[in-house]
Amino acid sequence: MRPNLTKKITLSTHLPRTTPAPASPKLKVLARLALPLIAAVTAVGMIAAPASANRRQDAMSWALRQRGCPYVYGGTGPCSNGFDCSGLVVAAYAKVGMALPRTTYEMLDSPLLVQISRSQAKRGDLAFFGPGHVEMVDNPNVSFGADTSGVPIGWTVSTPYWEPTAYYRIRGAGRT
Repeated sequence: MRPNLTKKITLSTHLPRTTPAPASPKLKVLARLALPLIAAVTAVGMIAAPASANRRQDAMSWALRQRGCPYVYGGTGPCSNGFDCSGLVVAAYAKVGMALPRTTYEMLDSPLLVQISRSQAKRGDLAFFGPGHVEMVDNPNVSFGADTSGVPIGWTVSTPYWEPTAYYRIRGAGRT
């Protein structure tokens, strides 16, 4: 048997009024502290949270702040100790929560890297100059990194004599 669904049901709009129970002094203090505490925890979470969905760009932003640091063969930072080419790349991606192999040779053998064309290269992707040197792409014609002894960390413009031989994107670092 089916219920009759055509009947109207009315609810009373007059609800009995109740007065809330008085809050204890301890509860009042806790309530006053809760909002600033929640705000502080939220702010700390935003600051200490892992990088955004586009970690490649965040890694590049961190690397750019190392401009002028010295090149030091085998250097892994911080700036006062200097970086070599792969040391800068590894440190930049570590800052956004991604672990990369330490050397260019290990990077090239890593399944974390996916080869892309020059036209696909975006800011923060990797530009390899042979198997022994890596920099971060700023745009397809300019890379950023630790170039060589005596030259501080900065930009490198591609020329016919100094041009990346391959470009790579890091899996999980962002698509755009």
